[in-house]
Amino acid sequence: MRTITLGLSKILGKTGEPARGDFQETGYSPYGLTYQDTAKMTMEDGEETEFYSEENDDPEEIISKAGKTIFSFSVMNPDLDTLKRLFGGEVASDIYAYPDVTADIEESLIIVPRKGLKFQVPRAKIKAKLTGEFSKKGLLLLEVTATVAKPNTAGLKKLYVTKITKAA
Repeated sequence: MRTITLGLSKILGKTGEPARGDFQETGYSPYGLTYQDTAKMTMEDGEETEFYSEENDDPEEIISKAGKTIFSFSVMNPDLDTLKRLFGGEVASDIYAYPDVTADIEESLIIVPRKGLKFQVPRAKIKAKLTGEFSKKGLLLLEVTATVAKPNTAGLKKLYVTKITKAA
C-alpha cells in the first residue's frame, strides 16, 4: 500500500534535544496557527568535489557532501510569548522588547501532516522574521525557517520519519 503525505495537522517545538527519536510530544508546544500554503520542507542539492590526476581524464576520487534540510512555515497569529520564543528578548507587562543582539535559537521539532509521513528533527537552528501588510487584505506573519543541524546528543540522528497511524 502506498503512502501519500499531505496537509498539516501541527508543527511542534521545544527547547533542547529529545533523548531519542521516538516522536513523543511531551514538552513540545505549537508555535501558533500555520498560515495556509506556507509549510514546506526543502532538501537542498548536495555537492561533490572531484579530484583529478594529470594522467587521467576521469576523477580519481569523488567526495560527496549532503545539502541542508530546511523546514519553513509562517505563523499567522504570533503572540508576545511566541515572539520571545523565536527572537529572544523580554516580555513584561504585556509588552515585548526585542533583544539588542540576535539570539541563537535552537529547538527540536515534530512536524505532523494530516496523513502520510511525520518528521522529527532533534536539533534545528531557528530563524524568524516578521512580515506583514497593514491593509484590509493583509496579515502579519511570523516567517520561521528551521535548518536541520547535527544533534549534540550521542546516538541521535538528524532526522526521523515514521508513518502516521490512525490512532494518532
